[in-house]
Amino acid sequence: MNEETLFDPRGAADDLFNARRSLEPCEPVAGKYEIDMLEQAYTVQEELIKRFHYAGSKAVGWKLGLTDPKAQEQMALQTPLFGRLLEGWRYDNGAAIPTDQLISPRVEGELAFFFTAAITDPEIDESALLANIGKVMPALEICDSAFAGWPRSLFDAVADNLSSGFYVLGEPLDNIGDLDFASVTMQLYRNGERVVEGDASKCMGSPLKACLWLAREMIERGTPIQAGDLVLSGSLGPMQAVGQGDEIRLDLGSFGDLHCRFE
Repeated sequence: MNEETLFDPRGAADDLFNARRSLEPCEPVAGKYEIDMLEQAYTVQEELIKRFHYAGSKAVGWKLGLTDPKAQEQMALQTPLFGRLLEGWRYDNGAAIPTDQLISPRVEGELAFFFTAAITDPEIDESALLANIGKVMPALEICDSAFAGWPRSLFDAVADNLSSGFYVLGEPLDNIGDLDFASVTMQLYRNGERVVEGDASKCMGSPLKACLWLAREMIERGTPIQAGDLVLSGSLGPMQAVGQGDEIRLDLGSFGDLHCRFE
């Protein structure tokens, strides 16, 4: 850290990592460490992922956020945001989610894409992208935050790996080449009551289109999607808070469903 700036990505990442590991929320880092540009927030995110890696959790994919065009406009952004998925965060359909390993969980209904090849063509289109996707699955992202009361700024959210937590994957879909991703709808049930509805319009008009944006963005950044990577599409509807004892069911219509419980 030099005398002209207080921007300290390592210090910010240490605060976030310690909060995540201790399950004791920390204060916002954007003001404390003078994070006032989006790329600075991504630099902190990279430092945070390094700390998880050193602790034994490697990155296994990517997640999209802020895929709703209206939300982007409200935040004065023209693109979505992204974070990383880490090893050990995955749960399968019907799983019991350990609430005591989360600080303040919330859930979102999404689609997951599993890649069978690296994506290196900067001009790749949706058809070519889909040809390199081996599995498409319904997914429930279990978001979490290192901050008390959740992030108060965009920069805090991005620095904290875009409020990542766990995720639940459903069964792979058949004949993915025939799927109409722009037609997907989402209903989320908590303890049998429908609490959220959504559709592809909240995810750039199509989860596949959102995934295409990410593929091109990662090529431009020099960190392309690799074979074996998993990508979460971004939410198809509003986020919903959950807690211990909640039973959650995600219904994506013809795109499948899944359920889990928080213990």
